[in-house]
Amino acid sequence: MLCVDPRLTPVARRAAVHLAPRLGTNVALLNALLHEIVRHGWTDPGFIARHTVGFDALCEQVEPCTPRWAAGICDVPAAVIEEAAELLGTADRLLSTVLQGFYQANQATAAAVQVNNLHLIRGMLGRPGAGVLQMNGQPTAENTRECGADGDLPGFRNWQNEDHVADLARVWNVEPSAIPHDGPPTHAMEIFRLAEEGTVRMLWISATNPAVSLPELARIRSVLSREGLFTVVQDLFLTETAQFADVVLPAATWGEKTGTFTNADRTVHLSEKAVDPPGEARPDLDVFLDYAARMGFEDKDGGPLVHWSGPEEAFEAWKRCSAGRPCDYSGLSYAKLRGPSGIQWPCTEHAPDGTDRLYGDGAAWARPDLCETYGKDLVTGEPLGEKRYRSMNPHGKALIRPAPYLRPQEWPDEDHPFQLTTGRTLHHFHTRTKTGRVPRLAAAAPDVWVQIAAADATRLALTEGDLVEVTTRCGALRGRLRIGSVRPGVLFVPFHYGYWDTPGGNAPAPGVPGRAANELIATLWDPVSKQPQFKTAAAALTLVERADDSPGASGRSRST
Repeated sequence: MLCVDPRLTPVARRAAVHLAPRLGTNVALLNALLHEIVRHGWTDPGFIARHTVGFDALCEQVEPCTPRWAAGICDVPAAVIEEAAELLGTADRLLSTVLQGFYQANQATAAAVQVNNLHLIRGMLGRPGAGVLQMNGQPTAENTRECGADGDLPGFRNWQNEDHVADLARVWNVEPSAIPHDGPPTHAMEIFRLAEEGTVRMLWISATNPAVSLPELARIRSVLSREGLFTVVQDLFLTETAQFADVVLPAATWGEKTGTFTNADRTVHLSEKAVDPPGEARPDLDVFLDYAARMGFEDKDGGPLVHWSGPEEAFEAWKRCSAGRPCDYSGLSYAKLRGPSGIQWPCTEHAPDGTDRLYGDGAAWARPDLCETYGKDLVTGEPLGEKRYRSMNPHGKALIRPAPYLRPQEWPDEDHPFQLTTGRTLHHFHTRTKTGRVPRLAAAAPDVWVQIAAADATRLALTEGDLVEVTTRCGALRGRLRIGSVRPGVLFVPFHYGYWDTPGGNAPAPGVPGRAANELIATLWDPVSKQPQFKTAAAALTLVERADDSPGASGRSRST
C-alpha cells in the first residue's frame, strides 16, 4: 500500500510506502511517479493503443519530471518517490482511492486526473482488483452528481450538447429553452459572490452549513447578514447558518424518511423510514413537493411539472430520467432493492441484476455524442467545447490529460512560515450538526486543536496542551496544541468546530480569534471543479498560554 498524506495517519502507518509531500505539490509528485512508470516501461501498450488517446502528450509533459526534480518541490526523498513508483508500476492489480486531500488542494482536478492517467497507462481498469475510486465526501454525494444537484444536468447529460438538453426536455415535458444551458453551471462559491454583490437575492440552503464549512467565514457571515438577501435554511437543527435565516424549515433525518442512497461504487441501497419525524419536521421531498405545488410549476402542456407525490413515485420518475444514460436505474425498483444488500447501476433489462464492473470494453461513454462533458482546461478551467473535444477524441476513447505543476497562490513567507491544512477527526462528521450532539462523540473530541510536528515544537519550545493562536491573511483561531503525526512545517486543524455549542452560541466579533478552521482559509478555488482550496494556506503560530498555566507563563506570547 502507498499512502500520500502530510500526516502520519493510521493508514500511513500501515503503508509499505508513505509519501508526505509539501502541501499543494500533488501534481508534481504524480508527474514524477508517471515519469518513472513511463521510463521503466511499466505500461500496458496494448491497453493504451486500444482504449486511450493522449499518451504521447503525457510522455512529453512528464519527461523532465524526474524524482530528483519532484524531491526539490515536494520535499520528499527522490529514492522514496522511486520506491513508490516501483510499487505502482509493478503491481499485478492496482486500486486507487482519492478524496479531499486532492480535491480541496492546489490544482485539485489536475491532480485527480493524473491518478486516472496512471491507471490508464497501466491498463488497470475494467478487471477484478483494478480501478479508481474517486471518492465522495458525503453519504449521498454520488446521488447529487447523478441527479444534477451540483448544478449539472441530470443523468450525466452534457449541457453543451443540444441533443442531451432536448432529451431532458422530453423527459420533463418542457421546452429546451426552459433548461438553463447557455453557460457553465453556477457553483456555490460564485453563488455567494453574486449574493454579496446583490445579484442573487434569495438563498435556499438545505442540509449544509456554509457558515462553518465555506472559506473565509467572516465574509460568509457578512453575506448571510446582508440586507436584501432572503435566506431559507432547511435542516435538522438550528445550525450556525440557520441563525442567519429569515425562514427555517425543520427537516427529517435519514431514519425518519424513505429514499435511496448510492455508494461511490454505484451500489444503490433502499433506506426505509423507521420512525416518524418529531414535531413539525418533514422529509425534504415533502417540502420540495409542497413548494412546487404552491408555486404552480407547469410543463409545456399546462400540466403539473412535478407529478409524483412520494419517494417511490419520485424514484420511478428518476428511472425514466436515467434510462439510457450511464447511471441507468431503469431495471431497479423498491421491491427489488428490498432483496439483496444493494444493486449496482447500470441496472437495465439487459443487466437486471446490475453491473459489477465498468470499462471492461473501454470508455464507452467518452464518445463525443455521449460524453457528460467536453472537458475543461486543467490550468484555467475554461470549457474546451465540442469542436476541440471532437478533434482530440473523435472515437471516444479514454482521454489522457497531462498537466504542468503550478505553485499554490498561498505559500509560506517570513510572516507566515507554516503551511496550514484542515481535515477530519474520527469522532465527528462535517460541521458536527449531528455528531456534536452525541455525548460520547462530543466527549471524545470536544474542541478544536492545532497539530504540529515534534521537531517544530522543540524548535519553538512549545509543549503538548499549550494554547496557541494560528493566524493567516484571513483570520485567527485559538486551540490547544497537539504534537506529532504531521510533517515539519505543517499545521493541521480539524474543520468540524463551529459555534452553536459555545457560550452564547455566537461567532467571534471581527478581529477576535475563533475556533472554526475556515476562519483561516482564503476565498480560492480550483478553476476546474470550483472546490475551495481548504488544504493549502500560509500561517503563523503564536503561543498564548502555557498548558500548565504556571505563574509567569500565562499570557506570555512568542511569535513563531
